[in-house]
Amino acid sequence: MAKKHYPFFEIEISKNFPSGISTHIDWKPNTNIVETQDSLVIEMELPGVDKNDVSITLLNNQELIFKGFKKQSRLDQDLVTYYLFEREFGTFYKKIVIDFPLDTSKIKSHMENGVLTIEISKKVMAEVSVEIK
Repeated sequence: MAKKHYPFFEIEISKNFPSGISTHIDWKPNTNIVETQDSLVIEMELPGVDKNDVSITLLNNQELIFKGFKKQSRLDQDLVTYYLFEREFGTFYKKIVIDFPLDTSKIKSHMENGVLTIEISKKVMAEVSVEIK
């Protein structure tokens, strides 16, 4: 698969939210960003995360902010010994900045099998001719 220069960039925030309030981020979900002719599709792996524990915000028509929490399912600590503990739990935060216009009236999202999918239509920009006087 060929890589190309993408017309957006992704910002991972791990220490502070844009508000300046310090917080702790426990993990970062793996994400695919795909541009089609008509839309931008974002797929985010969120295994074990309840859709009610995820919030998605679009700011200024270009900043997508994903926040959420994955609950830790631990057994009674007095009765078990963990030999391996690799699964991610806790809070996550990811911000994606897109630098082309989006049609915010056409946003679709769904979560299936631990994958959150967001599809946002691109805004069709009209070409305007300017008369020179």
